[in-house]
Amino acid sequence: MLNDNQYKAVASGLGPTMVVAGPGSGKTYVIVERIHYMINNLGVHPDNILVITFTKAAANEMKARYQTKYGVDKVVFGTFHSIFYRILKYVNKTKYSLENLIQEDDKRKLITKIYIGLQIDDIEDFVDAFLSELTLMKNQLIELKNYNPIEISKQDFIKVYNEYESYKEMHNKYDFDDMLVDCYYILKEVDEIREYFQKKYKYILIDEFQDINAVQFETILLLKQNDDNIFIVGDDDQSIYCFRGSKPEFLLNLDNYFKNTNKVILDINYRSNPEIIKKSNQLIKVNTKRFNKEMVAHNTGETKPNIIYCKNIREQTKQIVENLIILNKEELSKTAIIYRNNIQARPLVIELLNSNIPFRMKDGVSSLHNHWVTKDILAYLRAADDLTNMNEISRIINKPSRYISKQVIKYMKNSNQPLLNFIQIHQLEEWQEERIINLAVDLKKINTMPLPESIKYIRKNIGYEDYLIDYAKFRRISTDSLFEILNEIGESVKEFTDFVSWENKLTEIENDIKQCKPNNNAVTLTTMHSAKGLEFDTVFIIDVVNEIIPSTKKDSIFKIEEERRLFYVALTRARYNLNIYIPKQRYDKPTEASQFLSEMFPGSIEVGTVIHHKIYKKGVVTKADNKFIVVKFKDDTKKIDYNFCIKQHIIEVIR
Repeated sequence: MLNDNQYKAVASGLGPTMVVAGPGSGKTYVIVERIHYMINNLGVHPDNILVITFTKAAANEMKARYQTKYGVDKVVFGTFHSIFYRILKYVNKTKYSLENLIQEDDKRKLITKIYIGLQIDDIEDFVDAFLSELTLMKNQLIELKNYNPIEISKQDFIKVYNEYESYKEMHNKYDFDDMLVDCYYILKEVDEIREYFQKKYKYILIDEFQDINAVQFETILLLKQNDDNIFIVGDDDQSIYCFRGSKPEFLLNLDNYFKNTNKVILDINYRSNPEIIKKSNQLIKVNTKRFNKEMVAHNTGETKPNIIYCKNIREQTKQIVENLIILNKEELSKTAIIYRNNIQARPLVIELLNSNIPFRMKDGVSSLHNHWVTKDILAYLRAADDLTNMNEISRIINKPSRYISKQVIKYMKNSNQPLLNFIQIHQLEEWQEERIINLAVDLKKINTMPLPESIKYIRKNIGYEDYLIDYAKFRRISTDSLFEILNEIGESVKEFTDFVSWENKLTEIENDIKQCKPNNNAVTLTTMHSAKGLEFDTVFIIDVVNEIIPSTKKDSIFKIEEERRLFYVALTRARYNLNIYIPKQRYDKPTEASQFLSEMFPGSIEVGTVIHHKIYKKGVVTKADNKFIVVKFKDDTKKIDYNFCIKQHIIEVIR
């Protein structure tokens, strides 16, 4: 049964309709019913209906739901890529054959090969950055001369871009980015093709419209050039793919492109309990770039979001695993652990493996062993263990920079002489000799230290942290992810006395992860981005602290708004139980609870509210007026100036 607003959306006339569908509001149901209504009530032929989604899974699910209920199979369902590919195949079957399509793995190999030819260090990071920048440039329809990459120099970007484009041209190849761009230009420049598909796809429905980027949007405008029969469904509050070129403005400003758009807001949430919806509303309304709306709960219940302060990451992991152990298989399959970045999953994965708790990952866990920062640290440790290991010494000789030339490093790689003997054999500048001698002294010191201390010595005394800071400046990237790897290394070595045992354990963990078989009765581990579109009875969100969510990289108001939307997506995955974890320390450093939590629990405070005080810890409010609150702590009762303590971050509202 459709609710009032769902019916308004389904039964809207032809012409432009925008359905703003909040989380859990039944948008897929609405799209399925809209298709049926168009065919049965508006006389639209199924052949002329095109339904576009962003993922193959979503397209297949929608198609299956529609055909199961109504049995009509002539409506076309697909992703942007699959629909644009249909158009390209119609234009030129030979050029746009599947044999000529460069798959993502092959594309990465090609770019890696080009970078190797340019003799650039840390190739993996550069390849990741290039691929991201390339997709962003093409998704935004920006010409090469006008594009300013963020994470790599323009000079390097242009070099690799030109080589890659030359390869494609020479071998008559194309990739997934080209699929979008080529389709746009063909429809723009070839009237006959454009008019054919305008007639073929007279009625277009688009799901998850907030995720649309410029090339997709402009192509849709070309298909709708002669009419405005478009039905779009999206939620500006769930626009979280800015790094791919998506912008909430396409949804917010739809009236600028389609006049007299019929706007319907689906504001009833059928998923979450009232308290989760209430706190999610409090959070997201802080954003300024959004439609003015507020979700309403359909379900009943009084369970409030649970805010858990814990000592550190280890305690956080322990508590979550203890909660999971008592769940049966069905409950486990309806539970998720959500985090901001992949690297945060590592401690959880290790404990889940140790506890034999089945899990499935939406994204692979970041490989600590294979990251170049870990390889650098291992190179230091191996060199310290064997001063004749010139291959490892050559890797770290300029990390931090000791201004040793590439020619000298080349000699090092081919030498099996001890480091100090190498100095005597090869004529070096006096200052170079001094720096290499200092390195040898440092390596000997490292070899006498416990493993955790040796890691600290490499970071601080030798200056590896300074090297990473310089590297990040050169790459024009944040140090966050690099220091997260370093911190995870520091945490993971605490239980080991030697680096060989530690490295063997890293390998063992990675092998165990690879051998994990898909299991439906398993807890789901997912990043906030990958959690979008999913729902669970119970959700644990970990590391809800400043510098993680929001990330330190998000320094402008618009970037903060995207981070807020991302956290909103994480919150609204929960049906009944929402658990938010705040470790007071991460990697032995104090943290601050995320600013988003104070936004979720704003304004006046009432009797029964649970707070956390910096000194007295957890307490319950027993009296409250406009200025003062009386709080019962474990060992005492205190009268507190509420507004002063909030401003000074002395207390935080938990729930």
